[in-house]
Amino acid sequence: MVTVRAFSEDGEDWVVHFETMRAARPISTSLKRLAKPALRGLTAALYRNRPLASWPALVGRLHDISVPRAVIPNPTARPTGGANINNLTFLLERTRDIPGDVAECGVYQGASLIPMAIWATQHNIPKTFFGYDSFEGFPDSIAEDQNMGGADIEGKRPGGMNETSLELVASKLKLFHLGNVRLRKGLFSDTLNQDSGLRFSLAHLDCDIYDSYTECLNFFYPRMSVGAVILLDEYNDPPWPGCNKAVDEFLAELPESLRLISLDNYEKYYIVKQ
Repeated sequence: MVTVRAFSEDGEDWVVHFETMRAARPISTSLKRLAKPALRGLTAALYRNRPLASWPALVGRLHDISVPRAVIPNPTARPTGGANINNLTFLLERTRDIPGDVAECGVYQGASLIPMAIWATQHNIPKTFFGYDSFEGFPDSIAEDQNMGGADIEGKRPGGMNETSLELVASKLKLFHLGNVRLRKGLFSDTLNQDSGLRFSLAHLDCDIYDSYTECLNFFYPRMSVGAVILLDEYNDPPWPGCNKAVDEFLAELPESLRLISLDNYEKYYIVKQ
């Protein structure tokens, strides 16, 4: 018999018992197979209605999502790594009264899309979140970015970053009772136009490569309300020179210029639509 015990912050005690089917199977293997899904269900029920800022870092790691208490500030300001959930919620608050919905291009496993949707629900921001991703890894066009150079990292290849699926992200949405998210599976060239009639207040572009940034900027810019924000996750990030190339080319004929947000020393650049 394996017992899994979880505690809420107010001391409430949740206990789940599992009977192992094979005595010869190591307990650690059984725990990994059985306990993690149970703990995800328990912790989602315990925390989904509590302020995101109060969630323990362990809960974020258990669900593979970003939570504020798991953020470790960088020792110096730098543009590498993810957008930082604190940067994202700051911009959500800043754009809460701007007409339009929210988009994320490059959902992967939902590490930022899901906590953004949770935070918006908890702060009474009645926007729909659209998540665009192939859910099958990078397209072949990443070869152009490989030829541009930049730092080499694991997954920077056709098919890289494919350790996800639409079903995985959808299961997390169900677990947290999120009805404010719409997922769009496929290449951006095939999916963005499904929502061509929408307006947006915030677009988080976390799409890494030149072709993807070019497609997303061309799609979202004319659909952004005045004062809306386009956040550029990879600008100046050493592995992704294609982002800089796409953004610089796009802004060359426009009145907007790049702005910088750097909470917890996570530097990210963004555009405010004029």
